[in-house]
Amino acid sequence: MRALAVVALAVVGCGGGGGSPAKPKTVIGPAVDEKTAQKDAQGLIEEIYETLGRGNKDSLFTLLDDSLIVFGPRGKDALATRADALVALGEVIDPKTKKKVSLKSDSLEVVASPGGHSAWVFDVVSVNGEPHAVMAILTNADDLWLVEAVSFAHTPTRSTLKDKLSKDAVIPPGASGAKKNDAAAAGAVERFRKGLLDSELWGADLGSRSDAIFVGPAAGDMARGKKEIKKLWKKRVEAKTRMATSGEITAAVTDDGQLAWVSAPMTRVAEEQDPLPLRAFAVFEKSSDAWKLIALHESLALDEPGSGTSWKKIVPPKLEEKPPPEEAAPPETKAEPKKKKKKKKKKKKKKPTSDDDE
Repeated sequence: MRALAVVALAVVGCGGGGGSPAKPKTVIGPAVDEKTAQKDAQGLIEEIYETLGRGNKDSLFTLLDDSLIVFGPRGKDALATRADALVALGEVIDPKTKKKVSLKSDSLEVVASPGGHSAWVFDVVSVNGEPHAVMAILTNADDLWLVEAVSFAHTPTRSTLKDKLSKDAVIPPGASGAKKNDAAAAGAVERFRKGLLDSELWGADLGSRSDAIFVGPAAGDMARGKKEIKKLWKKRVEAKTRMATSGEITAAVTDDGQLAWVSAPMTRVAEEQDPLPLRAFAVFEKSSDAWKLIALHESLALDEPGSGTSWKKIVPPKLEEKPPPEEAAPPETKAEPKKKKKKKKKKKKKKPTSDDDE
């Protein structure tokens, strides 16, 4: 349901009370302690859960960015304005008609960026009894937290996913995309593109962070921290996992310049697996002059039979087998020049003397 996407948006798009709903474009201000920022953001998120659970959406009006982006949970759910979000939210939350939603957070995690003016959020949320995964980007200015982008999707069981995939009923969430391409995110977009075919690149980035996370399309498909991610990525590399984009790439950088997010519909393939239409939502953090992947959400939407056929046709090329390293040839040894044999000098015969004649 379209409005479920906005429920997740409202959950993470919480603020510190009042103020303009549009994201500030001015100077960010002094640095905030990362632990303090993380604690404050998490407390506000938990408060929003309670507010939505009571069926009260009016207080959310000033807490959403006017230019927010939301992907999912359905294939056509790609929201790009605050107005669209509030209209959709009204479909499931309306105090006048006593419409409410039941929300339960199972795996909330908030990671603040250096400086405490942006953060990324992940959670597994039960919405009316159905499991969903949400990943989002938050920005903070003047003690006001706003949401910038959200990836939200239903996480079906593996058996359900297998059944829907056999019927070509799987498509990327927010397949139509949303127009936003920040030139400052060019470096993150380049690394995103490289990781589509070079699975080891993404694995190296994620495997170097203790707070990194990977969230897959099925229920329980998740890996956190270095050990779990390295174990998972070893299997992905061995299965020759690779992706190809099947739509527009959308990307942006937070105002503090610390985080970048890149998202696109794609098709993922691996050995002995059917092509799987997905949406990738990747979070990058600035590291010196480069961008490093720190969180990745691969999500899907379930649709009518046959709706995923066109997506499954867009598959990445096969990986070329890397030839085994050639053994170095032994160094050539120069043949030693043959020694010339010295000719023996013939002894000259002595001429007979007069004494010999006698």
